[in-house]
Amino acid sequence: MADALDVPDVLPEDPYRWLEEDSSRTRAWLTAQQRLLAAHRERTDDRDWQALLAGIETATAGRLLNPPVEAGELLFQQVLSASGGQLLTATDPHGRSRTLLDTEEHASPTRTASWHPEPRGRAVLVQLHHEGHENGGLHLIPTDGTAPTEYLPEASPHPAVAWAGGLLLYSAGTRTEHTLLARPLRTDTAGNAARHPARTVPLPVPGPVRITLHSGPGGHLLLRTRTAKEPGARWWCTRWDGRGAPGWQRLPLDHLRITAFALGTDRLYLATGRELSALGLPDAAPGHGTAPAPVPLPCPAGDGHLPGEIKALRVLGRDESPCLAVLRQHGTVRYVDLRPVGVPAEGRGVTEAPGRGTTVLTWRARLRLGPASYGGDGRPGDALWVLADDPRDGCWSHRLTAGSAPVTPPAGRSSLRTSTAVSDDGTSLPVTICDPPSAGTGPLPVLVTVYGGFGVPLEPSWDPILAAWLTAGGRVAWVHARGGGEFGAEWAAAGRGEGKSRTVDDLCAAARALVYQGEARPGRLAGLAASNGGLVLAAAVLRAPRLFSAVACAAPLTDMARYTSGGGLGRLWRDEYGDPADPAALAALLAYSPYHHVRQGEPYPATLLITGGNDARVPPWHAWKLCAALQEAPSGRQPVLLDHQSDTGHNGRTGAAATALGARVLALLASRAGLAPPTRRIPSPPADDVNAPTPLRAPRQPTAPAPS
Repeated sequence: MADALDVPDVLPEDPYRWLEEDSSRTRAWLTAQQRLLAAHRERTDDRDWQALLAGIETATAGRLLNPPVEAGELLFQQVLSASGGQLLTATDPHGRSRTLLDTEEHASPTRTASWHPEPRGRAVLVQLHHEGHENGGLHLIPTDGTAPTEYLPEASPHPAVAWAGGLLLYSAGTRTEHTLLARPLRTDTAGNAARHPARTVPLPVPGPVRITLHSGPGGHLLLRTRTAKEPGARWWCTRWDGRGAPGWQRLPLDHLRITAFALGTDRLYLATGRELSALGLPDAAPGHGTAPAPVPLPCPAGDGHLPGEIKALRVLGRDESPCLAVLRQHGTVRYVDLRPVGVPAEGRGVTEAPGRGTTVLTWRARLRLGPASYGGDGRPGDALWVLADDPRDGCWSHRLTAGSAPVTPPAGRSSLRTSTAVSDDGTSLPVTICDPPSAGTGPLPVLVTVYGGFGVPLEPSWDPILAAWLTAGGRVAWVHARGGGEFGAEWAAAGRGEGKSRTVDDLCAAARALVYQGEARPGRLAGLAASNGGLVLAAAVLRAPRLFSAVACAAPLTDMARYTSGGGLGRLWRDEYGDPADPAALAALLAYSPYHHVRQGEPYPATLLITGGNDARVPPWHAWKLCAALQEAPSGRQPVLLDHQSDTGHNGRTGAAATALGARVLALLASRAGLAPPTRRIPSPPADDVNAPTPLRAPRQPTAPAPS
C-alpha cells in the first residue's frame, strides 16, 4: 500500500513511557508545555478568531442541542445559552416555560450527559458530568416546582433508565458493572427521598453484568445483559408492577445483528440492517414457554429493500393502528420513513403493512429522531420531533405525526455535495463537502475531518469551529473512511482490527483527491479530528507528512501497543483494534501506531494535541508521548504544541474555555492553510422553521461510544 510503513520485527523502544506516570518529572514536562503554548500564543494573534467565534456563539443562543420531547402535555427542550451553557426547559400548552436546569449555576464546568422525562411529564431525570468526569449520580427534578430536586448518588455513569408505571428503574454501580434499582416516584410534596428508598431488582444473570433497559407503553421492560463470561448480548422481557421479583423471559434475539428497536404496546419492533420484524410480547410472558422468533414485516418497496441500513425506530400511536418512524442511512444520505403497520391478523403477533409507507424527509447531514410523544394520561401519542443539522447555517427541527406529509427543509440552507476518492486498494469512498456561503468554483483552504471507527457514521453536523471556517471562506470535508457505519456492517468491519490501517489509507487517499480534484491547492489542507478520528488523523500525518499543512488532534490514541494499559476504556476496545497480547494483532497495530513511527528529519506539519486531565476513555498520556516524540524529531520550524486542561474530559471543554480553545485551533490551522478570519460582523442566522421551537447546535465529534 502507498506510504505504508514496515512493521518492526520487535516492539520498538518506548522512550517516553515515563509520561504515563504521575511524577514530578511528568508535571515538570507539562509545565514546560504550558510555557511553549503561551509563547506561541504571544506570537499568534487569535483575537479575530475569538471575535468570530463569540459572534457565532451569540447567534446560536437558544438553539436546540437534542430533539425536543413531548411528555404529559409538556414540551421539554435542551438549548444552548448565550454564554455556552446548557438549559433544560419545560413548556406547557399555554406557552408558559420553566427552566428546570442551568448548567452555569454550577461552580465547576458542567455538561448535561443525559436527560429522561417521565411519560406523564411529572419529572425529568438528569445526569450531569462535572469537570470532564463521566461520573455517576442522577438528579430527579420535579417539573411543577413544588418539591426540591432529589439526588440519587448510587446511579452508574451513563445509566440504564426506565419508567414503569409508578416506578423509576435505573442502574447503579460503575460504568461496566451494574445492579438494577427501583424506587417509587414521589407523590407527596415534602420532597423527602428517604421515604422512598431504592431496592435492588433481581437480574436474570449473575454479576458482574452490564445492562441496558427500556420500557414500553404496555408496561413491558426490555433488558439487555452482557457478562464477561458471555460477552454477546442477551435479551430479556417482563411485565412487572414492582411487587415481588420480575419474571424475566429470555427472548430469541442473541443471533441477530440488531441495528435499531422500539417497544410498542404489546410488540417489540426490530431492525436488522435493512429488514424489519416484530415480536409479540404477550407471547413472551412467563408461563408461555419458549418465546417465538420475530416475524418479518413486509418492505414498503414491495419486491425489494429500500436502500440503506435502519439506524433508529419509533412507534407512533398505539398498537391497534401503529405507525413506525424509521431512520435509515445509505452512504451519506439519511431518510425518514413513516410506515403504517396495521392490525394483527388472527393468531399472529404481527401484521402486514396495509400501505407502502412514505419517505417524508431526505437529508445529507446529521439527523436525529426524538422519543415518541406521551399524553397527559401517560398513554403513547402519535408525534415526535426530528432534528436536522446544517453545518453552515445551524440546525432546524420539525414535528412529525403518523400522518405527516413530506417535509420541505427551510429555505436558504447550505447544500452539501459528495465527491469520491479511491483508496490504495481500489475501494471507493465518499467525501462530503460543504462550501462557504459565497464560494466560487476554484480551490479554497479545506478543513478535513474523519472518524472511521466503532461502526459510527461520520455525520456532517453544526459546530462553531466548522462554522467559523466556512464563514471565513474555507471549505469543510468529511471523509467517510472504512470503520464507520455509513454503509453498514461490512464497511465497519473493513476498518476494524488489522483493517484500521486501511482507514488511515482512506484518509490519505481522500486528502490527495481533494487536491487533485481542485477543491484545494497543495499545502492548503488542514486536519481536525477527535478520539478515534484523532488516532486516524495522527497516523495519516506520520504515514504521509506532506499531506497536511497543520493538524489538531483531540483526545487521540497514539500508542497502540499499550492502548489497553494505564486506565481508560481501552480494555473494552479489543474487538475494534485487536489485542496487543496477540503477536499478529500487535503487528497490525504497529503498522499504523502513530507514536511508533515518528522519524527524524521528516517535515511534519504544525501539530496541536488537545487533552483533558479527567478523560475517562483515552488517557491523556497518549497525546503527551506523541507530542514529546515529535518535538524531539525536528525537521523545520513548524510548531508541535500541547493544549492540556486538567478539569476537562473526553467530550471537550465548555463555555469560555471552549471558545478560547476554538480560537487557538483556528489560528494554527488557518494560518498554515492560507485562510484569514473575516473582519465583518457575523450575519444573523436564517429564520427558523415555523414548525420548530428553535434551530440548534450539535455535539462536536463522534467519540468512541460507551460500551453497550
